[in-house]
Amino acid sequence: MSIHLYISVLLLTSTIILNVHSQNATQQYVIRKDFFSGIKAGEFTVYDTKEKHIYYRIESKYSILHNIKLIVYPSKKEIGRLQAKLKPFIYKGEFSFLDSQTNQWVNGLIQENFQLIGGLCNIDWDGHRITMKNEVPSFTTTFRDSNGEILAEFRLRPVSILWTNKYDMQIFSNKFPEQIYLLALAVRDRINSSKKTG
Repeated sequence: MSIHLYISVLLLTSTIILNVHSQNATQQYVIRKDFFSGIKAGEFTVYDTKEKHIYYRIESKYSILHNIKLIVYPSKKEIGRLQAKLKPFIYKGEFSFLDSQTNQWVNGLIQENFQLIGGLCNIDWDGHRITMKNEVPSFTTTFRDSNGEILAEFRLRPVSILWTNKYDMQIFSNKFPEQIYLLALAVRDRINSSKKTG
């Protein structure tokens, strides 16, 4: 057994043990990163758990900074967008979602907190704060509200690292729009990719 495979199996086992939840998910998705996006930022397709039905696409624009939009299917309408801001060493981005009831765009902010190990971002939206946290060596990233209640999580499938990233997302609460978690996943993937490339 190669050392690379051994480490993957070890991390997979620890991830499963550390991330067992008794909660039932209200929504589940499989999110696959495109194998190739050229010089643009990573793009993603959001599927049902059987990967047969497309719910969303996360598409990027040609830009020096991270610039993405969330497209809902089958209408292919843009319902969310995120634009990174120039900030040294940490990620900061402004996002907005289209409120289907008021037909107004509601703005928010996502900002990385510098940490030597793991990852933590604060998401501020409509007067609320959500934390997005990833512990090392876990492949799971968790969203919590200000009271510590778990709202959603996504998990990178370790085997997919060798080809193209694939995530399993579970949403446990309808308190906030799921678009927040989808765009935040793209941010987490972007942060991780930036760390790998230096």
